[in-house]
Amino acid sequence: MSVSISSSDSALKLLLAFIPEAELALSVDTVADQLSRLSLSGNEVEGTNAVAQLLAATYNGALAGISDTDKAEVSQWMTMSARHGPTERQAFAQTINDHLAARTFLVSNYLSLADLIAFANVHAFMVSLSSQKRLNWCDFSRWFDLVQHTVPAGALAKAGLKLVEIDLNAPALAKKPVAAAANVKDLQKQANAEPKQAKQAKKEKRPAAAATKEEFKIVPSLIDLRVGHILEVQKHPDADSLYVEKIDAGESEPRTVVSGLVRFIPIEQMQSRDVVLVCNLKPAAMRGVKSYAMVLCATSPDGNNVEFVEPPKGSKPGDRVYFEGYEDGVPEEVLKPKQKVFETIQPGLFTDDNREAGWYDENKRFHKLLVSGQVCTTATVAKGSLK
Repeated sequence: MSVSISSSDSALKLLLAFIPEAELALSVDTVADQLSRLSLSGNEVEGTNAVAQLLAATYNGALAGISDTDKAEVSQWMTMSARHGPTERQAFAQTINDHLAARTFLVSNYLSLADLIAFANVHAFMVSLSSQKRLNWCDFSRWFDLVQHTVPAGALAKAGLKLVEIDLNAPALAKKPVAAAANVKDLQKQANAEPKQAKQAKKEKRPAAAATKEEFKIVPSLIDLRVGHILEVQKHPDADSLYVEKIDAGESEPRTVVSGLVRFIPIEQMQSRDVVLVCNLKPAAMRGVKSYAMVLCATSPDGNNVEFVEPPKGSKPGDRVYFEGYEDGVPEEVLKPKQKVFETIQPGLFTDDNREAGWYDENKRFHKLLVSGQVCTTATVAKGSLK
């Protein structure tokens, strides 16, 4: 039984320090320029996330998630945290900050692999942040500080990480300058001279205006999901990892869609496929080609397999795709980035044990993804995240 850890894999180094019984039981080697690998009880896996999940399942099962839903969420957070570009790091920090507004840990109410792996992956990013940026992302900073003080003494050093000094106290508000005495008197005269009716009108106006403002509630029916059919596909001229597709979404013209699927789906398997499209995201340019939708795919818990979410047989381009219980909702014409509708709903998107796609609400109820009452599925991915 042995584990080979890449010299740059601080996440697994931290995990081994967190599970000392694993560190004692395994033969640990450090390798350069290779994926981390684990050979344990006849199982051999490679890659940070797969190794971490097998270690947790063997030595500390709760770290991988107590319930099936928790396990799927742990896997999703680990996958998201592995994206290393500056833009991805910024987006991930914002996602954590929003997610933890009323939470302590990333998954449920206990420390999990999601916290440990994500912490190690964002450590360098946190070191680079200014004090003001840390304050702006106060829940992200609070979570980071909690994790670094939860791991055993010496674990950070074993992982090649350092304790980051984080000021969790908000700066005191600057006091407003006191007006000169003459000005105060003038203000008092103006206040006394103001008609009582005008003062009363102001008091009555404020709550009335506030009452007319409706609260914006984020629900999955705000997302415009439709059946699409891939008419043609080719490699992106300037990006080896991207495909450029022409997809019929039941409109007068096909949509151009850019997808990062080259590593996972051969081009011949992209041809003439029925897919589920997210149609009301703001169009985005990807290496010079503007994408007008997103293809919904499922990622396996270990992150190694990515498959299309497939509409049921008989579906036609343009058919509405909706979540069970939200049949009557009306999608937004275009999702406003500031409202973070898709970002709020997406962490609950999964496939279940039967490979059926759907969304877990805040009460852990599963709402199946349907077309004309029939459920959307994947070919093989169960308990996978959808994105």
